[in-house]
Formats: sequence, C-alpha cells, structure tokens
Amino acid sequence: MIEERVMKKENIRLKIEAKDWKEAIEISGNILKENGYVKEEYVQDMIKAVEKLGPYIVIVPHIAIAHARPSEDVLKDGLSLAILKTPVEFGNEDNDPVDLVFSLCAKSNQNHLKVLEDLAKVLEDEEKVHGLRNSESIDEVYNILNN
Repeated sequence: MIEERVMKKENIRLKIEAKDWKEAIEISGNILKENGYVKEEYVQDMIKAVEKLGPYIVIVPHIAIAHARPSEDVLKDGLSLAILKTPVEFGNEDNDPVDLVFSLCAKSNQNHLKVLEDLAKVLEDEEKVHGLRNSESIDEVYNILNN
C-alpha cells in the first residue's frame, strides 16, 4: 500500500500519448510539478539521469520508475503514474516497451527508499499490474495502488 499523501488520485493519468521515453517522463514528472511536489528542474533532472546512466529506470518488463536524487527541487514526497495508450521504447532490451511510467520524488534518501519499497510490493503482484494496465478509471488505479 502506498501512502495517500504520496499517491493521490490527481497524480494518475490514463491513456496518455507520448512519442518517446523523454516525453513519457516529462508527462509523468509534470503531474508532480502541477500538483506542487517538485519544481521544473526536478523533471529535467529525471530526464538527465536516463541520458547519463541509460534506461536503468525500466525496472521490470513494461514499467519505468523515473526519479532523480533528493534535492531542493523536491517540495514534498510524491509519486505519479502515467499509463500510456501506446508503449514506448526506453532502450532497455530486456524490459521494453514501457506503458506504465511512474515518477517518484522524495525529500530524503530514506523517504525515497520507503516509497520505492511500497511501490515494489504493488508491482510484484502480477494481478495488480495487470489491473493497472487495464484500468478504465482513475479510481480503479488508485484503489489498486492503495489497497
């Protein structure tokens, strides 16, 4: 279960169109920016991290968790999810294409790890992942992530 203060309904978008991985991260990251979790610089830092380190954020098949280091550009801990209408390639041979793009921000390394741990518990349940991918409503996605 993911804490409600971290993952709110307004942090979820369904059937999003993205032309490539950069746009997918921008869309997911901008959800956090629009809702007061991060500054623009943090969204750009998430993209720069993939440019520098490669597609390490594609953690399992079809799922990416975009993030950057905790910094002053993080206003509060948060998590967003953009479910893509059409999957995009991130350049991760084993786990592409991606259709679930999470963006994670945290004010400290400890909080960062806690949110990742909570999210991992959801994502290790194949039934829940299937439910996320096939959800027709934000309420449905929210309930999967928070129950």
